[in-house]
Amino acid sequence: MNIRYFLGQIKKQVIKLWLNVLYSVKFFFNKPKNSTVLLIEANNSHTELLPSYVKYLKDLNFNVEIIANFRQKGILPPLGADKIYYFNIPAMGNILKLKKIQKYTFLLFASYRLYYPKPDRSELQSTIFEHFNIKYPPKYKEKTGILYTLHHTEDYDNKNKNGAIVLAKNLKTKDDLYMLNPCYFKDNKPKNKNPKIIFAVTGRLDNLRKNSNLLFDAVNGLLTDGVENFEIKIIGDNKSDCVPENLREFIKIKGRLSFEDLYKELETSDFYLPLLDPDLEEHRRYITTGTSGSFQLIRGFLLPPVINEIFANAHMFDKNNSIIYKANKDFSLALKTALNTDDENYLKMQENLLFQRNKIMLESLNDLKKALDNLIGV
Repeated sequence: MNIRYFLGQIKKQVIKLWLNVLYSVKFFFNKPKNSTVLLIEANNSHTELLPSYVKYLKDLNFNVEIIANFRQKGILPPLGADKIYYFNIPAMGNILKLKKIQKYTFLLFASYRLYYPKPDRSELQSTIFEHFNIKYPPKYKEKTGILYTLHHTEDYDNKNKNGAIVLAKNLKTKDDLYMLNPCYFKDNKPKNKNPKIIFAVTGRLDNLRKNSNLLFDAVNGLLTDGVENFEIKIIGDNKSDCVPENLREFIKIKGRLSFEDLYKELETSDFYLPLLDPDLEEHRRYITTGTSGSFQLIRGFLLPPVINEIFANAHMFDKNNSIIYKANKDFSLALKTALNTDDENYLKMQENLLFQRNKIMLESLNDLKKALDNLIGV
């Protein structure tokens, strides 16, 4: 084993232990304000929900404290929360056993499923209730003050009296499911296009979530036609060699970024490319049982998407706020349409995205009120 790697692993373990101890002490001695919600994301992912969740809770006059995975330290954006604590999952389990948990108005988990093995290691994924024995939850008559978010609707337990949160309107398949759409990141407004058009892609270029060949074929088509006035930014955990060498002048790998750096990259982009393909079985869940963080970023940063019509129809994108194509073979032509969109029409698309975002945020706030009325009677 390489000695540098070995020492690096020891350093990571020491830092993890130190953070767990430091934030355990801070949590133990902290006195939460009245009407404080404890917002928890145990995974090293899904923290893109936090800006919206904090805003919705504060709009309802709650104070917010956050527990996040220790790997998110230095990555999260300013959130406006009173406190943020960083733990690994075992340390979170110890914190959530404390009697002090009763001092919070309720607990809101940003994820029900944990991408973390079951305690008996029988499966690679588990749930919050398999790891967290919350001995002293806030109580409201026959209900415990716990709400959670389903990223996979098949996880829903019909015996749950509290209901659950889903992330998009098309996922509200039961009366006790409440939409909390995380499409807010920061205040912004429509802007003019860049002289050189910039397309943004976020996430890993793998077939589970993106059809990268769709992108490469379309860019080759543009270059064959002599179209070069564009750049495509790939933001996420990707290596430079995932892009064919002849396309690297036009497709730039930005790597995994902090949220603040991500925001800067999106604010300086013009259009968004979800790269979803209805012919790929892995992508079909985004039509029926799932949603994508891409849709939230599109509305959050007012980036008109170039999107397949099947996914557009499922998630309220139309010709007034998006550039829509029918089949994969039409994707290159759709990129040309984006490149040739004038400023007047581009601004209109952004204004329509902003109008839709405001409407969705209002619907989300009303659904959160309903969820809390069901839970704690407020």
